[in-house]
Amino acid sequence: MDLETISAKDVKPYPLPKLPPRAIYFNNEILKELVGARTQIAELKGYCLDYPNPLLLLSPAIIKESLASSEIEDIHTTLIDVLQNALLPEIERRQPDKEVLRYREAILFGYKAIKERPVITHSLIVGIQNTLMQIRGQDFRSDQNAIINQKTNKIVFVPPKAADIPELMRNWESYVNLKSDNLKDDPLIRAAIAHYQFESIHPFTDGNGRTGRILMVLQMINADLLTAPILYISGYINKNRSEYYGLLREVTNKGIWKNYLLFMIRGFKMQATKTKGHLLETRALFESTRKTVKNKLPNVYSHELMEAIFANPIITPTALANKLGVHHITAGDYLKKLEKNKIVRGRKVGKYRMYANEGLIRLLNK
Repeated sequence: MDLETISAKDVKPYPLPKLPPRAIYFNNEILKELVGARTQIAELKGYCLDYPNPLLLLSPAIIKESLASSEIEDIHTTLIDVLQNALLPEIERRQPDKEVLRYREAILFGYKAIKERPVITHSLIVGIQNTLMQIRGQDFRSDQNAIINQKTNKIVFVPPKAADIPELMRNWESYVNLKSDNLKDDPLIRAAIAHYQFESIHPFTDGNGRTGRILMVLQMINADLLTAPILYISGYINKNRSEYYGLLREVTNKGIWKNYLLFMIRGFKMQATKTKGHLLETRALFESTRKTVKNKLPNVYSHELMEAIFANPIITPTALANKLGVHHITAGDYLKKLEKNKIVRGRKVGKYRMYANEGLIRLLNK
């Protein structure tokens, strides 16, 4: 990770202005990019609405987002390792895989909360961070900290003092929950500005980056741009990490919003386009696999079985049995027949027998 939070008692905290920014940051170039991004996101929302169960395809996609977001924090693992570890008892999981799976849990926690109560609140924000860090009852930080560049060991930013966080976060919540038809208050622009503000406040001792990235997609759901957490920005940020951090500093040091906003809006557009393509490919694979199983294995086929092997690209007989409500021996027989017809592929992982939907895994690894 290029930036890391450390204890810093002998530095001057940044006097972060409240939202909205006073600088003029809206122009025709931003408008043009905004229109393109909103178009792609609207199409993505429409694709999701076509699915009777959008969370079916969200499950593996969330793992992919969790990997990308965790990699920004220098937590490295692979898709296969995470999917396999998800089936293991907590005590047997590798630490990097635990971190990625906690990110998935935090996304789903936030999604459930925002659907039950469509507003981003203090309890939601804290709940996401606590889920990520696997702690309970921890609130905003009470100590001063600083962000350093690990390569140079130099301080690049000192967040506001802890005593200012409650008021800054109240202001942040008011801003993100704003309902407005003004183009300058477009939900995508607010999401980008609020992301800068959240990372600058740095309200927690740890987990600020991951919490902030989850909050962006929840803002889009709350603004009715999306119906589910299917747009992920982490892959884009990870690929352009140096530029991303440089633009954050440009806002802080020079008050220049334009370049940062363009970067984020283009990222929203790019990721929406990529996600649409992924959904189309996944849906096509689902349909072709469903037809193959229905034709070749009519006694095994069920819609629930198909959903299980697509929501869980790697699965065990026991996990499948729990999802289908059958005996684990019956579930094992199903998987063996699917393997014989090259729908899944079995593998031994330690003492466990697992079956992989390799076609779906290839799509996720693209």
